[in-house]
Amino acid sequence: MQVMSSIPSRLVNEIRAGNCVAFVGAGFSAAAVPGWVNLLRALADTPGVSADDRALIGRLISGEPPVSKDLEAAAQILRDRIGPEGFPDALRSAMPRPPLNDQMHRRLDLLRGIPFRSVLTTNFDGLLEGRPPGREAYLRVLRPSSHRWWDARFWDSRQGPDVVHLHGDVGAADDVVFTRTDYRRRLYASPGYTTFLRSVMSTTTVLYLGFSFTDAYLDDLRSEILALLDYQGGDHPIAYALLHGVDDDEIAFAREHEGIEILPYEPGDDFTGFDDFLRDLHAATNPTALLGDLLSGARILWVDPDEASIDHGMQFLENAASGRASIERFDTPRTAIDAASEAKTDLIVTRWGHGQGAGGEPAAIELLNGLRQRAARAPVVVFASGAHADENKREAMALGAASYEFTWEGLFQEIERIFTPGSSHR
Repeated sequence: MQVMSSIPSRLVNEIRAGNCVAFVGAGFSAAAVPGWVNLLRALADTPGVSADDRALIGRLISGEPPVSKDLEAAAQILRDRIGPEGFPDALRSAMPRPPLNDQMHRRLDLLRGIPFRSVLTTNFDGLLEGRPPGREAYLRVLRPSSHRWWDARFWDSRQGPDVVHLHGDVGAADDVVFTRTDYRRRLYASPGYTTFLRSVMSTTTVLYLGFSFTDAYLDDLRSEILALLDYQGGDHPIAYALLHGVDDDEIAFAREHEGIEILPYEPGDDFTGFDDFLRDLHAATNPTALLGDLLSGARILWVDPDEASIDHGMQFLENAASGRASIERFDTPRTAIDAASEAKTDLIVTRWGHGQGAGGEPAAIELLNGLRQRAARAPVVVFASGAHADENKREAMALGAASYEFTWEGLFQEIERIFTPGSSHR
């Protein structure tokens, strides 16, 4: 097996562009959650399951490895015997949320810090907080108000991407897809569910993490999308999959005929190879890395008469620039104008500073006029509050400001526009 030496640049670019969805399977949670066989054993001890049923379930799940149809049969027997009223509590008891080990904490932090458009998961273990399939989840994934790295959920609260629990969540176990009957109901009694999956798979790049490709329906759905797009072997892949234990022929076949670029890895002890991949992908795509790449080698002047207005967004900016770009702070427009006149400057960010410029004019106006008088060249972004934004923006832009922003997200988006090489848009 050829082990992955680097993450494909196209995958990195798709994530950076907000066009990649992570599809998370059982392998992602294996370090913290009991496997399917152990879960069935725990449920078999539920009151109401007879000794004969426990014996039958024991036989069904005893294979090495267990046969998929036998596991499905055992699950159906347990759900039927426990009954709809008792099953939610029984499942929660059999799947208590354990204290997470360091490995799982790191894995979750890495996943949340990668700016995926969204995360879809068939896991119902509750490790990833999210929403069940339905209107709200579908709208947030298919018609998001924001899904780029500058969205505060990636750099401020670390909430991370929106998560959709395709098979439900143990916290609402009455809606969990646990048996084949449950899955059939989800597929064919909820037409919006399949339309949603088709839309995601046909319009975004999918990265499969901890996914085993044993779901016949999803395989059929992928085939439908390949036919819809008339996929040819030389096309860009429509999906990537992190897998171990695959040989070179399987890798070539998946790329040529399945539209999947397999990213092979050696699992190592406790599947540390999986974590190494997430760490490298995070390093290449997380907002701090993206902003740091954009600002590399840049000189930025920050003009703000009110230091108290600096908050968490400034901390993120400084962390991204650390060791890669310089951010020089100035209390007055005059000192910033002098600094911009003395050396090449790549960006100036100024607060509006009402009444804080010379003669009582706004600090931003003094700065813009002073730069023109001294022929100092640098794009200026006015970063102000939302108060009087319309009239202030017109005045600032008339004097040469590149932009007028009043949210950190807007400022970071404008920084990307200014520093992206060769284009005003990305």
